[in-house]
Amino acid sequence: MGADRVLIAFASQHGSTAWVGETICKELCAAGLTVDCQPAAAVTDLSPYVAVVLGSGVFLARRASDGGGFITRHREALAERPVWLFSAGPIGGTGSASGDDAGCEEAPVVCVARDIGAKGAATFGAAPIVDVTDDRRRPGRDWRELARVRSWARTIADELARSGRAAPAGAPRRTAPPMLHRAVPTS
Repeated sequence: MGADRVLIAFASQHGSTAWVGETICKELCAAGLTVDCQPAAAVTDLSPYVAVVLGSGVFLARRASDGGGFITRHREALAERPVWLFSAGPIGGTGSASGDDAGCEEAPVVCVARDIGAKGAATFGAAPIVDVTDDRRRPGRDWRELARVRSWARTIADELARSGRAAPAGAPRRTAPPMLHRAVPTS
């Protein structure tokens, strides 16, 4: 692994997970890290990345709910680098698992994180996250979730900096184009 890039990959059907991924991307970039943020299904190679943050609306241990089987496709590469998982959406909360994850009494994302040896896992609410620097604030946005996502992202940046796995770049950059998951303003 010769690069100091971090990958944020996400699977998002309704936009919440993409919003969280984009928010994490902004925080890691603000910390000076070089970050790629893209849909998990589009990722074919993890070799350019020293760390991975993977998000899905829900994680089920025996299903490809993480963007076309991202974990299955990249299991060996994920074992070689620090990984964090996040879940966003109405199913991503805590509580007793059922069905595919019946053996795990924690949130599904925690069960999957433990299974793959991830460094951490988090769940966030389903409301679209909007950057507070955007002065087009709309009613119904969950600003507390935005603060939680940012805080969690900063812990990832701090851990990567402490471990020496990803050194801050000279100038923060985002290599992915803006996501196509922006919510349409409501009247």
